[in-house]
Amino acid sequence: MITEVLPGSRWMRKSSFTMALIIVLMSACASNSELVLSKLDPKTSVTINYDKSPFIFFRSLSPTQADAKEYVYVGPLEVNRSGDYRYYLWVATWSTMDNAQAVRRRDRFESIEVVADGAPLALKTSGASLETIGASEPVYPKPVGWATENYYDVTLAQLRVIAESTELQLQFTATGETYLPWDDQESSMNGLREFLFRSEF
Repeated sequence: MITEVLPGSRWMRKSSFTMALIIVLMSACASNSELVLSKLDPKTSVTINYDKSPFIFFRSLSPTQADAKEYVYVGPLEVNRSGDYRYYLWVATWSTMDNAQAVRRRDRFESIEVVADGAPLALKTSGASLETIGASEPVYPKPVGWATENYYDVTLAQLRVIAESTELQLQFTATGETYLPWDDQESSMNGLREFLFRSEF
């Protein structure tokens, strides 16, 4: 029996990822390290997959103070509620300057844009509490104790656009504040690609 593969089919969309990710997965096996971690929430019993190395973005707060910066950590989450799969981005931001500043400007977290190769992906907040993702305890550790956390709904298609990009930026829609990658993001990007590989099969 010959199965016809239609252009634009789910199989075809996955094929490019399949070939690219074989190298990533083989590298992970060779180094005996996991790029994507999984945990079972002890109270809600949801299973959550997440990237071991979240993305880190930053912006300078002062042209004269090298250590005056604000950081934003971003990591994907797959939440499995008895076969009902939902996807989120965990976002945590903190500043080396005025820690109360983020609290005073809470409205800026209502929406963010992940700019992938110049194309903005607009995301609306799902909420700031763990109940938003159906968890009873944190998945990603806070980078610092005073970091402000939020969760955003995201689709696999949007995550795929991010994973296929060569240049990423992050922007708070309300304020226009733009954050650049802190480093080359290689481990974070490899983790996201494996995250997608696991989610799509």
